[in-house]
Amino acid sequence: MKKPCIHGTSKARGCSHAELGRFGVMFEDLQSWGVDVSDVPGESIAPAEAARIAALLGAAGGVMDGGLEANACPSAVPAGYTFFAQFVDHDVTLDVTTALHGEDLRADNSNHKVEKLPNLRTASLDLDCVYGLGPEASPYLYSADGTGVMLTGHADNPDDLARNHEGRALIGDPRNDENIFVSQMQLLFVRFHNCLMAGRSFEEAQRQARFHYQYVVWNDFLRRISDPDVFAYLDQALRDAAAAFNGGDNNYDPKGLFDLVDKCHRPLMPVEFSVAAYRFGHVTVRSNYPVNKSTPVVELFDERFSTLGFSPVPQHLVADWRFLLPVDPGITPVMTKAFDHHLVDELIRLPDPIVSKRATDNERSLAFRNLLRGYVLGLPSGQNIADAVATLGIPVNPNQDLDFAGIPGWGEIDAATRTKLEEHTPLFFYLMREAGHVGGGQHLGPVGTALLLRTFGSMLLNCKSYLTEAGHAEGDAPCGEPQAWQPLPEIAGDAELELADIVRYVGR
Repeated sequence: MKKPCIHGTSKARGCSHAELGRFGVMFEDLQSWGVDVSDVPGESIAPAEAARIAALLGAAGGVMDGGLEANACPSAVPAGYTFFAQFVDHDVTLDVTTALHGEDLRADNSNHKVEKLPNLRTASLDLDCVYGLGPEASPYLYSADGTGVMLTGHADNPDDLARNHEGRALIGDPRNDENIFVSQMQLLFVRFHNCLMAGRSFEEAQRQARFHYQYVVWNDFLRRISDPDVFAYLDQALRDAAAAFNGGDNNYDPKGLFDLVDKCHRPLMPVEFSVAAYRFGHVTVRSNYPVNKSTPVVELFDERFSTLGFSPVPQHLVADWRFLLPVDPGITPVMTKAFDHHLVDELIRLPDPIVSKRATDNERSLAFRNLLRGYVLGLPSGQNIADAVATLGIPVNPNQDLDFAGIPGWGEIDAATRTKLEEHTPLFFYLMREAGHVGGGQHLGPVGTALLLRTFGSMLLNCKSYLTEAGHAEGDAPCGEPQAWQPLPEIAGDAELELADIVRYVGR
């Protein structure tokens, strides 16, 4: 294997990796689910048939419609991680090319069309959604004094993102203003960079911000949402690979667990991750959330409270992360909805400002949209993915019983379609059912965990990260022995770094 590419800022403090990324597939030899369920050998089902099946599973009244009762079962993961997951998603993937309705792009068992799709983000956990293209190419994000301090706030609310005269947020990715919680998460990381600027150059503050963020993604966020056995296996594999790389071994990933890269050795964005596995965040969304002490309940899409986003956050709706993350031992944060195949009513019946007035009833369902997009991108079935993951030596059971017959509403699907779906399950539905049935609703199941960790592990191993940049501890003489990067003690002390530590550090 080649050594990792180097993502980061140049000496001119511009962005050295502005070239578009690419989407790709994780398992090149697996055929599309649409081909598996087709009655014509070697051909995929028609878009209309894919939409029919997606509606049976994901439309209003379908199997994935959790209704108002879906909120009743919480997980053990604090609700703030749903919005952190959204923030991370906006850092690594953006597809503006594929349409919701269309032909199966892998109907001919070819990956060519998928691999041509541009990813408008860099799959490298580099916080480009915060830094944009750097102070020179994205100067509107930064103070005019040239220090590299990032802009925050405005006359009406110092605890909001910087905004122009029309109220549009001045940020690296406009999606991070689509609701008040992800907007406030963006503000948290802008302020984290600014706090790290004290006594540091822009480049060093940016490096520390990125490495702390990457560390939290893997060691806190992913650990919480993952199957424990699969996390332990792939965590050790990643650590071994990083140690081998830092030791100069070109064969640092001999099993190919994290070798998800293009021909230029840049990390690919696998569609199995972006269109199915990482959409787990949709099933963890609650109908309502606490914002702060004075506003203990806000509905997910409530125009009275600006939760629809893309507008200034009023001072009385500034998020108090103590109610969503374990920041204060005296306050128990609200938890996410259970990890299972149900979506709350608000995501099954999305309002006009989210999907437009012209959307059909089916198109208003996020579950329907996820399933149909999985067909268009040619995702393999969950069963085939499970077999492929097991072949890599990852501890999963490819023959796990997901008890489809025990799913409420399953028997209402016609027998012929049920048989097809039980043998060849759409990947998104398979992974969410796995999380509920095998993961007990508390975290992702083994196969879903494997897809996430392989993708994030590839980002950390094949680009500059806290794992691959052996350097010197801050303040050490350059002649000292290189050592692994560690979180700054003033942020987490002796404890394992968590997202809540960044909240506390920024709040000081």
